[in-house]
This record gives sequence, C-alpha cells and structure tokens, in this order.
Amino acid sequence: MTPWILRILEEQFHRDDDDRLIREGRAPKELIRPGEIEYKTCPYPGSRFQHECPMNVSALRQLSAHWDDVLDALAVMRGAYAEQRGEHAPALMDLWRVAQLGSALPWFYILRGGGMPSPAYAAALAKVTLGVGLWAQRVLVDWLAGAWTPAPLTPRAILESTEANGTLLGETEVCSGPEKMMIRFFEVLVAGHPEGDAKVIARLTAEIDRVMLFGAHYASFKLLLWIHFLARRFVYADLAAAFGPDHVLAPELATLVDGGREPPDFFVVGPPDHAAVPPAQRGVWMGKLAALVLPIAPDRSDEALQARALAIGLSLARPPVGDDAASEVARLHGLAPAAAALAGRAIATYARLDALLRDVATTVEDALRRSDPTASPAPPIDRASRDRLLVTPPRAVLARIAPDSLDRLTPP
Repeated sequence: MTPWILRILEEQFHRDDDDRLIREGRAPKELIRPGEIEYKTCPYPGSRFQHECPMNVSALRQLSAHWDDVLDALAVMRGAYAEQRGEHAPALMDLWRVAQLGSALPWFYILRGGGMPSPAYAAALAKVTLGVGLWAQRVLVDWLAGAWTPAPLTPRAILESTEANGTLLGETEVCSGPEKMMIRFFEVLVAGHPEGDAKVIARLTAEIDRVMLFGAHYASFKLLLWIHFLARRFVYADLAAAFGPDHVLAPELATLVDGGREPPDFFVVGPPDHAAVPPAQRGVWMGKLAALVLPIAPDRSDEALQARALAIGLSLARPPVGDDAASEVARLHGLAPAAAALAGRAIATYARLDALLRDVATTVEDALRRSDPTASPAPPIDRASRDRLLVTPPRAVLARIAPDSLDRLTPP
C-alpha cells in the first residue's frame, strides 16, 4: 500500500472532472495530449509583456469558467483558517497557509475513497495558490536574509510584490492572470467571504473540518520537509569538512550539499559556510524556522508537527556525540580523531533527523487518512518510503561512511 504522502509527491497523471491535467504544463510531456495546452505571448504590461516564455491561455480559460466557485472556495478556507487562528490582519505566513489549503484541496478529493477526480474548481484554485505559495516563499527568504520588512499586505501590495520579486515569471511560462483578476483573488485571500450558494461550495462547507484536517497537515508537512532539508545540509557540510576535498567520497558529499531543493517549490537558505556554524547557533537558526509551523487543524492533532519542528532544531543545537560511529569511521577510512569525531557526530545527527522524519510522516499520513472515514489505516513509513520523500536521499552515501552505525541508529 503506497502512503498518501508519496502519492501526492509522485503522481503527476491526475486530471480534474474537466479532464484537464492537475499539473498543466508541469506534467511530464508524455501525459500532455497534443494541443490541449494553448500558449500565447503575454500581452499584459510589466515584466510579463511579450516575454520569451508564453502564458497558458487554456488554464486561464478554465479558471475564468469556474471563477465564482474558485473565489468562494478560497473564502470558505480563509474563514476556516481564521476560526483556528483568530480574525486579524493577515501576515505573510497566514497567506501562505491559506494558499496551501487551496493547493491541498484537489488531493483531498483525489485520495478519498471512490477514485473520483478532483472538481475542476478545486484544480483551478490550486493552480493559482501554487503561485501564491511561490510568492510567499520568495518574500520569506528575503525576510530571513534581512531584505524585507513586514508591512501591511493589501491586495495592491501583494500584486506589486509579485511583480517586483519575479514570481510572475516562471522557468517555462509566465503567469496568465490579468491584473484585475489577480487583485480580486488577493482581496478574497486577505479578507473575503463566500458570496454564492453553488452546490460545490455547499459541499465544501459541509465537510470543512475534514478539509482543514487534511490541509493543515499538508501545509505543515511541506514546511517540515523544507526544515528537514535545511537541517540535513549542516550534516552534509560536517561530513565534507571531516573527509576533506581530496577524499574519494568528496564528490558524492558535494552532490548532497548542492542537490536540489525540498520541496521543489521552496528555496535554499542558510549560512555561506554551514560547517563553520557552531551547534548552538544552528539551533537558533532552525528554531526561527520551526516557529513557522503552527497548528491549524480543528482537532489540534498537528500540534505534534510543531513539536517535531522544534526537535529538528534541538538535534542540531545538542547533537549526539556519536562515539561508536566515530570509531567506525576511523576504522574504515583512517580519519584522524578530530575528523572522525566530527563525522561520527554527523552520522548520529542524521539518524536522529531520520527518526524525526518518520515521526512527521507517520503523523501526516494518519491525519490525511482520518480526513476520509472510508480510508484504510496508514501503512508504516519505512526507510524506503522515507527516502522517496527526499529529492536527493543520502542513505546510500552515508552507508558507505559508517554502515553498521547507520543501520543501528536509524529506525527501520
């Protein structure tokens, strides 16, 4: 039985009940039917104007056809979020979390029993909230770097920010939304309320607690994958420092340090020299990120994820000694005592992070399935499943460094 968290990450073939690909142009080319995605040069003023990357006109056409339902669904979820966090002028991460609720909605329908496709309005909403999430991530990175000062996030301010930080320009296509449509979407995102009485919105409202249970854990899981990824970069840097640039393992360790982004729609942040940062300062840095994980599920079952985020920071601030792993490293690779101790500590720290990833994934998988009363119990999140959660899994490389210690210290 495949865990739902892996299905969300790996399945790219799904279509909505309009028979459009959920992922649009981001889907593998072999899944895109000839002519089903229509592109044209962007006519909108600003950075998108006649850009070399085209805009997806067919996605805009679908969004327009379901526009009222998209806005009402967004308003329903914004209101449900406000019930959990309190009504207030939204900060950056409030908007990010509401956007993630929208991004999770197609999967709420796809994964539940019955095998029905996502409603088209939910798929269209998710395509817009993907862009909101990318925008918020860019601003968050600027804030962490001291390049952005929190300010009131009005619809106009959000629009201007998306233009200024390059969110509207993708790698292969530009945002297809006209300014008037974007402003209206941001109005609802910031302070909107449902205005219609469509059946699909009544259905969404009737099961909003289940939607929130699913979406809350989806959102926190994405944050925790990012935090876990950034924490592992310290481990890789320590191993690279311990073995040095001339060791036979150096290229593989460099690949781990430089390998990808997790999740793919997030950005890499951190110090210029990870290995030079002392443990206490690592913990402070990761604690700042852990504070972004907040419970928003109606039953507060996602409070466990908040605790796991803090535990990731503590794993770096108070790393395990790893004496046995250090001895194994010295025996297998002939490293000097100080270098072997550094490598042993890194192996033991990775094992602790791997255990936390299992706990996080287990909590999220359980919650996603509890959102569907007909779902079967969650399968165990074993080593192979955990490695599939990562863009660049390190287990094979680390097993070459200290195979016995890694096997003994990491959970099955």
